[in-house]
Amino acid sequence: MNFCGIICEFNPFHNGHEYIIQEAKKQTNAEIVCVMSGDFVQRGEPAIEDKYSRAKKAISAGANAVLELPIIYACSNAENFAYGAIKILNAIGAKYVAFGVENTTLEILKTVAKLKYENSVTFQNNFKNEIENGINFNTALKRSISKTLNDKNVLEILEKPNNILAIEYLTAILKLKSQIIPVAINRCDDGYYETVNKGKFLSASGIRNKIFNGEDYYEFIPKNAKLDTFFNKNHIKTLKTLQILKIKQTPEKELELFYDYSEGIEYRIKKMCNNYSSFDEIVSNIVSPRYRMARVNKLMLYPLLVVTKKVIEKSKATKPCAKVLAIEKNNKELLKTKKQKINLIVSNNDYNSLNKNQNEIINIDLNASTIYNTVFDNKLSSDKKIGTMFL
Repeated sequence: MNFCGIICEFNPFHNGHEYIIQEAKKQTNAEIVCVMSGDFVQRGEPAIEDKYSRAKKAISAGANAVLELPIIYACSNAENFAYGAIKILNAIGAKYVAFGVENTTLEILKTVAKLKYENSVTFQNNFKNEIENGINFNTALKRSISKTLNDKNVLEILEKPNNILAIEYLTAILKLKSQIIPVAINRCDDGYYETVNKGKFLSASGIRNKIFNGEDYYEFIPKNAKLDTFFNKNHIKTLKTLQILKIKQTPEKELELFYDYSEGIEYRIKKMCNNYSSFDEIVSNIVSPRYRMARVNKLMLYPLLVVTKKVIEKSKATKPCAKVLAIEKNNKELLKTKKQKINLIVSNNDYNSLNKNQNEIINIDLNASTIYNTVFDNKLSSDKKIGTMFL
């Protein structure tokens, strides 16, 4: 059976997501397997709705299965996010991966991905020069790509978040020497951060804003996809208090062990947590041209979720593993995937088959869900008790 992967957050699930699922089915004639972020997403924030609710809505909209992308990838930079998801799709034998793009062609994105993958001396020198000017990694990357290709127009393409992710998916395919076939689907809205609707389509960010502001958002989501409860501003405040407390209780030398802590940033983070009580004040005093807001948000989250450099490093040489959140009741072909390539967690017994490194990866997810559900006052049991939803 052919699988087509869709790498996603569904935060929340909306009409654009349903469109991509249906369009991917139409273009590939394959079973749709979503690899979805769990209870925390790439920006270093909690998902507005728990992962099981989002997975259920994806199945209702036409997906055949939803796997959880482990936290170590889901709450990372675009490169690691894409690599972890493609690694999982490659392991289950996916033939395709479908993704949204913004006003560009697949060939241009492939050219940029190849440039990144080959990492030529010219590209390295351009990147080094940009970094030495004190700018952040992402901006340096965009400028060095543009200079190496001698194409200023590519900068506009690289300003679009979904195009950046698409390039990382394509780069990961090259790194893994995977045979996965990319399928680019033009987005129906005007981009990831767009807050103005385009017909019945509005970005997840725009919909979240409407939900937080108590505005009507129903026309932008599929029927029966309304959020009964959501991670609101009070929950977020509680979570941020826990993040600050964890950092205050952790010595600087231990903070340095967490992922992406470098250049002595642990001292600045610790100092700001001691100097300010407001999370927003703390973050605003850490943000700099080198450390952008999204990166700082993740740095503030990693200690609470116990995401360390060591577990990230181990994961690179570890066979992939993923929890199956939801699957169609009468469609179990995915579960026949050979275990020598990936460990899929469906029931409690599957936790026993994980090796030491896989256990460390999955324990981070279990801990994250416990924190999320406790702060959310969610009645969901622990992940180990819920298992996989057969819908």
